[in-house]
Amino acid sequence: MMMQNVIIAAKVRDLETCPQAAWNHLHALVLNILDAAQFEELVCGMALGYADPRQIVNRFITPRVPVEDFAVLLNND
Repeated sequence: MMMQNVIIAAKVRDLETCPQAAWNHLHALVLNILDAAQFEELVCGMALGYADPRQIVNRFITPRVPVEDFAVLLNND
């Protein structure tokens, strides 16, 4: 939830984000660069900055399933 709040705050400031949670195979390397203690663990990270719209990677849109296909919305009226 903390990362979600950072993403929302970034959007308001015209910044883009890329949350990253797949650090399992790189956590030791990154913790070493960060000079972290042995008992510390890397859970997630996030890239933050201005996207270059000319780069194709920043125009890639992944397909999404409509919400109605996997959720039931209840009306309490």
